[in-house]
Amino acid sequence: MPSERLSLQHILPHWRAALLLVAILLGLVVVLVRDVELQWWRTHDLRAQGRMRYLQTRPLPAGRGVIYGSNGDALAVNVPAATIWTDPRVFDKYHQDWSKVAQALDISQEVLATRVQSGGPGFAYILRQVQPQLGTALDALHVPGIYVQKTSRTYYPLGAVTTPLLGLVHLNHQGAAGLEMGYNQWLSGKAGSEKVLVDGQGEVLHVLGARQTPVPGHDLYLTINPQIQYWAYMTLLAAQKHFGATEGSAVVMDVQTGQILAMASVPSCNPNARDGCGNPSDYVNNAVHQAFEPGSVMKPFMVAAALETGSIQPNQNFNVSHCLPVGGFCIRDDVVHQKLNVAHILKYSSDIGAAKIALRTPAQAIYDMYRAAGYGTEPNLGFAGGTGGVLPPPQTWDKARHATIALGYGVSVTTLQLAEGYAAIANGGYHVAPTLIAGQPVQRTRIMPAGIAAHLRHWLEGVCAANGTGILAAIPGYAVAGKTGTANMANGKDGFMKNKTNATFVGFAPGFAPKLVMAVTMRGSTRYWNFGGVESAPVFRVTMRHALEGLNIAPRWCGGNNTCASKDNHITATQAEIWAEGGGN
Repeated sequence: MPSERLSLQHILPHWRAALLLVAILLGLVVVLVRDVELQWWRTHDLRAQGRMRYLQTRPLPAGRGVIYGSNGDALAVNVPAATIWTDPRVFDKYHQDWSKVAQALDISQEVLATRVQSGGPGFAYILRQVQPQLGTALDALHVPGIYVQKTSRTYYPLGAVTTPLLGLVHLNHQGAAGLEMGYNQWLSGKAGSEKVLVDGQGEVLHVLGARQTPVPGHDLYLTINPQIQYWAYMTLLAAQKHFGATEGSAVVMDVQTGQILAMASVPSCNPNARDGCGNPSDYVNNAVHQAFEPGSVMKPFMVAAALETGSIQPNQNFNVSHCLPVGGFCIRDDVVHQKLNVAHILKYSSDIGAAKIALRTPAQAIYDMYRAAGYGTEPNLGFAGGTGGVLPPPQTWDKARHATIALGYGVSVTTLQLAEGYAAIANGGYHVAPTLIAGQPVQRTRIMPAGIAAHLRHWLEGVCAANGTGILAAIPGYAVAGKTGTANMANGKDGFMKNKTNATFVGFAPGFAPKLVMAVTMRGSTRYWNFGGVESAPVFRVTMRHALEGLNIAPRWCGGNNTCASKDNHITATQAEIWAEGGGN
């Protein structure tokens, strides 16, 4: 046995042992080199990759500024929300839990699958800015690969009542329409970020602290009175449904300061509901974005220009018994009269009388009065895309245009412009720039003598009295002044639609000492008597009554503790139709 062991040792070559030793040494050298490479040369890259996997920087959204009404109530606020997202690489391994996830998120499995596939390989949104309860329900399931991020969303306490005015906010917290868009830079905050430690499935193990603290946006204080805004919208909506109008708008304004107390539009939508505002037409602010031919509500400004130039006298009479031929067309009245003075031309909305006054008045004077009242000027209220309407220069007026522009044809205006124009008549002849932001200085410019404004106020009270076209705007106990306007809508082929109208009423109250002015417009109506005096005047009556009462503006007193009783308290529907004289052109 020993001899065999010796023979084997003698047979094995010595170089094998040396080779084995060299191989072991080379292996150690390779390991050492690799270790040096990882520990020294690639340490920065490897640490970065590790941080990417386990140490992440996640955004901290900044809250938008709050929008407040004039009474301090919030009109747009930030509320907690949850954003649900997934890493499909992980979530795909847990198909057996998808039904539970879909049920917790109140969506179908088909929708869940579609949204998982809609993103990239490592990220896809499932739901954004939803109620926190959905995130809580999802967290309780502990399904890997789908995560909840706490965030916020904008909530509108009045819902559809303020949507066209305030607008909307994108999912990225940027304004998308209305004041939210116009004042986006002021309202937007500056997003922050935080460092978090996550596990292999993306779950947060530890928050390491804020890397950048979010800075919230600035608050915005409006002149809007929420109660008046509510009544303006609700009455406007009721009129739209009753008369079948395609759209409408209303503006309530303080005649002395220009502060806008309400600006409502229909149609509208509820931005608080999921997918509640999918149609862009539902959040258009028609009061500033929609210009239209207004009809006879332009007549008082033409009369003001005529009086100021001495083209007519306040007590002058006009024969309106026959149609007035102008440019191959004969201007007629809905109801035949014989002779009318200026007051009755406005009261009965006589087109013949108004055209005769206009043709006596220089075109430049009418144009200047329109322009001074705010027509043809774009609003400066923070709305992107607001229109100034169309006011042709007087050099382009032929005789027909000269006559008809006084009747509200050939010129287009907005509801806001009508409110600011009539505010000048109400406050004694001063154009007051409308404002929406609280604290802005009052900008007043005289555009007509106080005596002319006084004449117009008195005459416009007659429009809202018995036999006037605006009788349906009368408010028991209050003196109301205003003007109706009805214009057939253009058909786009140099003609007009027979059944669709722009129906307008503009008025102010109390008539003896006006405080508030309101303009109402309904467009595209096809049902019943779709005239300004029938369709829009009741919107004024209901809203203005609530506004006057809400602001404690007293009616006219008749001595003692009694308010003046309106002689038109007991107006029947038949009387209203008779007195409306065709609804008011």
